[in-house]
Amino acid sequence: MTAITFDGDLVHYEAVGRGRPVILLHGMLGSWRTWMTTFTTLMPSFRLYAIDMYGFGDSTKKPDKYTLEHQIALVEDFMREMGLAKAAFVGHDLGAIVAAEYARRYPDRAPRLVLISAPLFDPGDLEHRVPARRVLEARPAVPAPASSDFNAPTVMSPSSSMRKMLAEAMVQRQKVSGTGAPAPAAPAPKPVPIEIPASRPVYPTINPLKELVAGGLEPLLARCFRRGEPDFEKVGLEVARCDPAAVTGMVANFDAGSMLDTFRLLPMPTVFIHGTEDSVIPPPNESTLQYLTADKEQLVLPLLLPNVRHFPMMEDVRFSNLVKDCLEAPDISKIAVKERWVRRTR
Repeated sequence: MTAITFDGDLVHYEAVGRGRPVILLHGMLGSWRTWMTTFTTLMPSFRLYAIDMYGFGDSTKKPDKYTLEHQIALVEDFMREMGLAKAAFVGHDLGAIVAAEYARRYPDRAPRLVLISAPLFDPGDLEHRVPARRVLEARPAVPAPASSDFNAPTVMSPSSSMRKMLAEAMVQRQKVSGTGAPAPAAPAPKPVPIEIPASRPVYPTINPLKELVAGGLEPLLARCFRRGEPDFEKVGLEVARCDPAAVTGMVANFDAGSMLDTFRLLPMPTVFIHGTEDSVIPPPNESTLQYLTADKEQLVLPLLLPNVRHFPMMEDVRFSNLVKDCLEAPDISKIAVKERWVRRTR
């Protein structure tokens, strides 16, 4: 077993392959083993890191680590510990949420996303939502990366950029003074105010995930596979390793509308893969897909897989090659999939 510890809490992971780094984040009924059938196809081209999040698989079972914020912090700690300046992310249901939230906060570290069975719920107000006016955090936005290439240089962080600017300013002041003596320090820059329109609407919180997991994980397993199917037993073993409180903790503050806005505002190429027969997290409807892709056809690609349920990686033999294409294609809008969703013009 491969594991590291953060503040005494064990995090299990498996690392295979060689090449550009890809982080794999499992869902509510999984662990790193979710990706075993995907490893063979991806490992010749990528260095894969499959992580067990807190409360899942062989990682620490500790209730105070079961919030979404702690899972995002786990990813950040893992990236730092592994020395990864950037990595593509592949996430399944709750793992898709973690990947998207991490990418929103650190867009220069996540050049590409593949989100599977993501919670793309219609909050019922898409005709009135204006994503650009949603305030997702009280700080200026981090600039989007200039390139989606894994090997492109990492964008300088605001802190290092600020330090460089201050250093250059100090040199310039010394030249002007002619003495070489340090000039008086300039006052600290004031935070950039965020303009919030007075008329910004207030949207009600809608949390279908909370109701979904309220009955426990076994009923969800029964929605995924019929008893007697080989994958029923495989996923059942992962359910037994999971602390159910980890799932309820992660979905406690979920909001369908704000999550959709997060997906909508991601600046990097993002592919959504969803089975049309998913009875755990239903496939997105036409309105939701229109909302996600409006003016972003080059950056957002929804792929709906017919006759596939909640675990495409276990059910569809095309899945691994499809993910490989999504990670490698210079332009995701050119990916040729027979069942791809095509945006309708209005």
